[in-house]
Amino acid sequence: MRQCKSATSTMRALPVRCRSDDATTSDECSYTATIADFICYQLNKVYDWLKREVTMLIREWIGNSQGHAWRLNHHVAEHIPFNYHFHPEYELTLTLGAGGQRHIGHDIESITECDLALVAPNQPHSWQAPARSDGAALELQVVLFRLDWLVALTEHGMPELRHLCQWLAQIRQGVVFSPAFTQLLAPRLARLHELTGVKRLIAVLDILSELEKDRAARFIDCEVAQLEPDRRLIKAMTHLQSHYLQPVTLGELAEVAACSVTTLKRLFLQQMKSSFSQELMRLRIAHASHLLLTTDRGIDWVANQSGYPCLSHFYQQFSARLGLSPRAYRRQAKINNHPLG
Repeated sequence: MRQCKSATSTMRALPVRCRSDDATTSDECSYTATIADFICYQLNKVYDWLKREVTMLIREWIGNSQGHAWRLNHHVAEHIPFNYHFHPEYELTLTLGAGGQRHIGHDIESITECDLALVAPNQPHSWQAPARSDGAALELQVVLFRLDWLVALTEHGMPELRHLCQWLAQIRQGVVFSPAFTQLLAPRLARLHELTGVKRLIAVLDILSELEKDRAARFIDCEVAQLEPDRRLIKAMTHLQSHYLQPVTLGELAEVAACSVTTLKRLFLQQMKSSFSQELMRLRIAHASHLLLTTDRGIDWVANQSGYPCLSHFYQQFSARLGLSPRAYRRQAKINNHPLG
């Protein structure tokens, strides 16, 4: 997006017909120029806000196989914003050049320059990282795929994938791969977006078949989701993930899910081993930690922007969730070379 200063000069350069016998012409022309300046001033304010608040994706490649059974997303960005979400596909994510956090369900861990993780279906997750102090871009290579696609391939001529399917089916929440294994696999993953057609498909299957060979991988233990969670819970979580910064209530979620409050409480407990209040806290604290990493604003501002009008309540929940006060968390991030963006 270009700054509006040039647009102002362009607008002023447009021909304006002025009748010499009209005494009000000069005033009208001056009024028109004033309106143009005002509009451009407002546009510049919007542009400045977008630069501060919105992720500026530099490039994005998306490639789908026929039938949409798998998808490749390649992102190069200035920073990675917190965007807690879930979907029915497995997600294999390679992060390059980022120093921030990885959130998979209840698991929160710092990420290094080269990080590789697999997220199981329907598990809430997000990555977040501030802009680098040297201005270098961050890169993400994301492969999304469905287990039923691999099962179908296994049953129709590719029995070699059977063991991979069995390995994937046992993953409840996710897997974090070891640094050594990640370094070996990263070059192949990083080049995926450069391939097309059958070559890309073969490369994806080859990479997926390698995953179970990492004996040092860390399985994220969780009793969380079934592969096909209740649709009412999905509706409730979808609404919560879109409104967690607002004063949302359990009753509101129950209404969206078209069930009683008692039923929704049971679904949270049975399928997520959690509760509405725990999920709301997790979302808000994750958002707050992102603001602490990517801004230098005061703690009270961070609390208010994260859905906590009461500062003491924010301190209490932040410390309970992450084991550090907000100020100590920001200080530790600086020590670990996570520069504020």
